[in-house]
Amino acid sequence: MNDSTKNAFDAFDEELNLDGRERKSAQKRHNEITEHLVNAGLAIATFLQGSFARKTMLKPLKDVDMVIRMHPRLEKALRQPGGPAHAMSLIREVITEKYPDALFDVDDAPAHALQVTFAELDFTFDLVPALDVEDSEIVHIADRENDTWEWSNTRTLNRIISTRNQATGGRFVHQVRMLKSFKKGNPVLDDTCGLLWEAFAYAAVTGPLEHSQALATTLAQAAQAVTHPVLDPTGVDDLTAEWTIDERNTYATTLAATARRAAEARRLEEDGQHAAAIEIWHTLIGDPFPQSESQNATDALRALAAGSITSTGRAVVSPRGQQPARPARSWRTR
Repeated sequence: MNDSTKNAFDAFDEELNLDGRERKSAQKRHNEITEHLVNAGLAIATFLQGSFARKTMLKPLKDVDMVIRMHPRLEKALRQPGGPAHAMSLIREVITEKYPDALFDVDDAPAHALQVTFAELDFTFDLVPALDVEDSEIVHIADRENDTWEWSNTRTLNRIISTRNQATGGRFVHQVRMLKSFKKGNPVLDDTCGLLWEAFAYAAVTGPLEHSQALATTLAQAAQAVTHPVLDPTGVDDLTAEWTIDERNTYATTLAATARRAAEARRLEEDGQHAAAIEIWHTLIGDPFPQSESQNATDALRALAAGSITSTGRAVVSPRGQQPARPARSWRTR
């Protein structure tokens, strides 16, 4: 029914994928770092966190977040004053031994991570020291600015997103990337955090949906959601806690207008008007989404005779565009 619109979304999805070579390089370096830290007796294991770990990152790959589960024998010392900074110092020593040319905290000195730059890679690694909580997914991560260890449920977030992705047949993370691409191209929404869009999708997409349906459904729900607190997918943190009322209203207005046009695109797709649907999605999302074929005069005149006009100004034979092609005049109803 929606083959050409589906093809457009498939092409869009492909455009958003991380470079395969960079992904493999990141995974290889992650494994190497893990092996060296474990062999040095500094860590018992590591795991990835952030959008790279959850497979919701947009290209280009800029940084990889690694959580370093420090060896339990070090916990007593690391719980002392200066412990978080000491943990990063220990990691730095071991990394320098393995990679003598590595640089540290060049672009930034994050509170929770030791930033590592490798000359042969175009992205950085953020190494986050963590202390395990027994029999729990929770870890305490280092904060060198405040000299403390902070509670973190990042492993729970990883698990929840992975489970939802499986429940949607592997589509969820692709649809999150599409939503992030949309927000990146929208000047009103661009400053919202990426995890917020994962939360929107998590609330709206619970099973397998075509990409266009998933985006339209999420945008409609998001327009309502932003008027209230929006919790992260684990249900713990309010991702909108610092928003003002004016910001909420602005986001709600922008999302409502977008949702209406997404719903229009869905109606046109259902009616087989794929070029018109693609044109609307391209207008909403921008260049990463394919452009539709231009409409010739003959097709436009034929559609104007009985169809409707879309929000982009295209005439279609479907009556479900934004407005009728031949609006009735009031005197005809008298």
